Amino acid sequence: MQYQCPIESISYFNGDTRKVVLAFPDGGHPEFKAGQYLEVILPADGKKCPFSIASAPGFMTGIELHVRPTPDSDDSAQIEKLLDERATLTVEMPKGDCFLEQAPDGPLLMLAASTGVTQMKSIIKHLLPGGLAHPVYLYWGVLIEDDLYLSDFMNGLAAQHPNLHYIPVVSEPDRSPGWQGRTGLVGEVALEDISDLSDLTVYVGGS
Repeated sequence: MQYQCPIESISYFNGDTRKVVLAFPDGGHPEFKAGQYLEVILPADGKKCPFSIASAPGFMTGIELHVRPTPDSDDSAQIEKLLDERATLTVEMPKGDCFLEQAPDGPLLMLAASTGVTQMKSIIKHLLPGGLAHPVYLYWGVLIEDDLYLSDFMNGLAAQHPNLHYIPVVSEPDRSPGWQGRTGLVGEVALEDISDLSDLTVYVGGS
């Protein structure tokens, strides 16, 4: 379904990634599943731009998105302009078949690239109230350390939940001279740690 959503709030995680919370005009809240996404419909040409939903179902009255500009993209420039103007956004939701309704009966491996972590945040927040009976591994791959805009949040959750394991991975460490964590491509780093994938449920998000 399509909704006309006023922007409730905008804040910055870091230099270029925004946390955008959309409200709904009637005070309602459309149903969605953890891991799904919505599409923002551009007013100029009707093109649909997908954004993973960062909030978990039932956790807040609005919908949380993480928006980062894409260089040399006209669609991204239009989105940024709409946000700067605090325009009412036309969105279509829910979208996507890659979601999780209940915890799998075994370990869960999550691989995220860049803002693909938003989908994983929704899933993790959805699972936590029921407890984590099995290990959950989140590997988050970014280009440089400054792109890890949710690290404090994820480290905080991992400190509270022993079965949640957060592993950030930087693929261009030469551009992050202070980085002392894991480096390389996120999928390859995960395979260094986990050799047997037969009993895992795997979710992958991002470019």
